Amino acid sequence: MTVSKNPNEIREMFNKIADKYDFNNNIISLGLHKLIKKIAIKRLIINDNMRILDECTGTGDIANYISKNNKTLNIIGIDFSENMIEIARKKHPKITFLQEDCTKLPFQNNSFDIITMSFGLRNIENYKQAIKESFRVLEDNGQLMHLDFGRKNFFSKIFDFIAEKTTHILYGKAVPYEYLVKSKREFFTPENLIKEFEKEGFILKERKDYLFGIISMQIFIKSETAYC
Repeated sequence: MTVSKNPNEIREMFNKIADKYDFNNNIISLGLHKLIKKIAIKRLIINDNMRILDECTGTGDIANYISKNNKTLNIIGIDFSENMIEIARKKHPKITFLQEDCTKLPFQNNSFDIITMSFGLRNIENYKQAIKESFRVLEDNGQLMHLDFGRKNFFSKIFDFIAEKTTHILYGKAVPYEYLVKSKREFFTPENLIKEFEKEGFILKERKDYLFGIISMQIFIKSETAYC
């Protein structure tokens, strides 16, 4: 059965788990999600004074990691969960965080040099519109980094098993993280996800897989000649 991604239901779910979000991610991934995020952003070409948008920022991990290594950047993190944004602001007070919808970005065309999105597109019902909006607000030849679950292989099944068992201990019926596993299983393979981005005018620059392919990172470039 296809998992529901009704925007109101998804926002409510993330609002409910916001206060335990970081703790649970650390437990489920054994802390490896932090390492992978740090490694992934190093693949981006980041220069002084660049404008960076971190979509589906959650509690602000990616925005914070980029900010620590690049002090002169203009970084904005957005998420449609108000509780996530509240926590992000408390954790990283020097970064600007806004409650916004990735399918209706409040920014002008060509506003950013880099866009990052980690573990977020999978939760967006109208993912095509989110990709279109990212393309619109990204500068010509700008970079977009996407990071999420990747291959559906033996190691991925092991992760699913660990996630289900762990969250049953933490949550009982584990409704929020049962959604995590179901949405992960139904999400695009990296190969098909790349095709979805290419349909909207992005050009794949680089792909890296981590943890035996459980996690996949893609960096796209906005083509100057593409028209969506």
